[in-house]
Amino acid sequence: MRLLQKLTNEQLSFFYSRWRELKPALIDSITSKDSHQAGRLMQEGIQLYKELLAHCEHAIEPLNGQERLAFIEQNRGRYAAFRQLDELFEEMKKKIASKRIQLHRNLPAE
Repeated sequence: MRLLQKLTNEQLSFFYSRWRELKPALIDSITSKDSHQAGRLMQEGIQLYKELLAHCEHAIEPLNGQERLAFIEQNRGRYAAFRQLDELFEEMKKKIASKRIQLHRNLPAE
């Protein structure tokens, strides 16, 4: 499947709606210092982010994405790791929108 076809809102909505569901639960578990729950939810968020990267064929990735992801994985239960993961999702959203525009401009005229 061409990358442009994979970058439609319909194709990507699952990743972002699931992240919007996870965020409040993550914030609650981190602020209540429930490290077991926070770790489990962070692992789910990390997996979701990795699936988003794979869906985009790793053609789109935030600056220092791999280093930041390694930090997140090593510090799963910490608020700083949650903030980094949230920022990675936001940056991916912006990069995908930019890539979508770029790919549309490069389409041959019909």
